[in-house]
Amino acid sequence: MDDPRTSDGTTVLYASLPALAIAGPLLSLMGFTLLTSLALLLVAAPLQILFSPILLPAGFVVAAAVVAFGTAGAMGLGGLWALNWAFGYATRGPADRAGPTKVAGPATETLTESGQRVKERAQDFGGYLQYKVDVLPPENAPRKENINET
Repeated sequence: MDDPRTSDGTTVLYASLPALAIAGPLLSLMGFTLLTSLALLLVAAPLQILFSPILLPAGFVVAAAVVAFGTAGAMGLGGLWALNWAFGYATRGPADRAGPTKVAGPATETLTESGQRVKERAQDFGGYLQYKVDVLPPENAPRKENINET
């Protein structure tokens, strides 16, 4: 009638020995740490009160420097991300564009299309100027209907 839920005293003793071997030194180290912390607190508390007019502003300066460096790092990472995005947009195109990406990115296409558009507008304006020279009379020239009346 061995019931696995019951155990005799020797089993409990054998199971407790390793726990005591591990917990004993840890408990003594915890006590030593507590005593040293309290002793250092007794020494440091008057010094902290004595030097608080110096330590408090110094702490604010250190905290502000840490915040400033963190902000600068975050802005630097944001700038690198933006440059990476712009480079990717110029070379690969927008991420939501369907189909395979082209070798020449949209920035190149936009420059080419802009060049074509400027060329077409220049030709149109040149044609307008040529029409103005050929068909329209000069603005300072006397009009023909005024010459016949005199």
